[in-house]
Amino acid sequence: MQDVDKTKTLNPQIKEAAIRYVKRMYQNNRDSDIMRVLKKESFKHVYKKMVVDPDEFKVKPRPADIGAWNGRKPESPKDFLKSKVVLPSLPQVLIEIQKIIQDPGSSADDLARVLNKDPKLVASILRLSNSAMYSFRTEVDTTSRAVALLGFKQASSLALGTVSLSLFKRSMKGAVLHVEKFWKHCIACGVIAQAIAEAAGCENVERFFVAGMLHDIGLYVIFESDASLAQELVDLAGKEGNCLCDAEMELLGFDHATLGGVILKDWSFPTMLVRSTAGHHDPSKVVDDPDSGIVYIAEFIAQALGYDLGLSLIVGTLNDEIIESIGLPPERYVEILPSVHKIIDEIFEILNPS
Repeated sequence: MQDVDKTKTLNPQIKEAAIRYVKRMYQNNRDSDIMRVLKKESFKHVYKKMVVDPDEFKVKPRPADIGAWNGRKPESPKDFLKSKVVLPSLPQVLIEIQKIIQDPGSSADDLARVLNKDPKLVASILRLSNSAMYSFRTEVDTTSRAVALLGFKQASSLALGTVSLSLFKRSMKGAVLHVEKFWKHCIACGVIAQAIAEAAGCENVERFFVAGMLHDIGLYVIFESDASLAQELVDLAGKEGNCLCDAEMELLGFDHATLGGVILKDWSFPTMLVRSTAGHHDPSKVVDDPDSGIVYIAEFIAQALGYDLGLSLIVGTLNDEIIESIGLPPERYVEILPSVHKIIDEIFEILNPS
């Protein structure tokens, strides 16, 4: 866990601080082959961050402009959505993409025609198609070409995720959630999920990228709905030394994963996206569902690699049974990791909300 760069001598004090920090991150996890890999990757990230931006690790005082939360626990996720949240309206292009996905008679030409109605979406799809995530041998310069190369299912899923994530880019004044970190975390989870799916021999791997991108919609909604509630959740997670989901369960009676599943179901999103969103923090929901299990693992790895939300130190627990259900040995995850950073940065640049 201490090999950041063999060509450099580590600062002993920072090294010890980074080791302590990583131990706290994984305090709820038992030792295993994959956990040793992730701890080593986390140490590299944490040590570098402590050198470059030590203020990131200082205890931050509660913002003076955020008042106390009223303490009202909603009866259910739907009750929370009715009383607290004004969800963004689904744009027409997203509604049309959903119709095409649901219609077995739809063709690639139908999809390309709908995508071409939104120039920004076209630009994003073309840039994604030409990115390192796909590495097509020829330049993709038209929507029809992108759909042909990606395939109908893959292209429609990619378009669905791209438009959906773009809905979540505003930020309240004094917001607790850092929108750029949120986007990078979601994109990282998507890239890692797709990489795991490819290594595991899954078909239509783009759906895993989309599932990763959308997995934390519920968290965004909770944190943008009420700054005082958001701060209360962060404070509670910090005091108790638990992950954020534990704090959500205590204050709300449900976590952001469950809420996200409710939102996507209400929006008539594909079942796989609903399941993977609702279960990405609950092993009991995904242990018999390999698709959701991959997103569950990817979310954990994204945090380990430093693509966290900056809200809670503790990363939760990685379930051994789910790792085994995917069937990849620890060394395959090691092989995946070096390439994902570059791809994550590239995709973030393409989809950057700013």
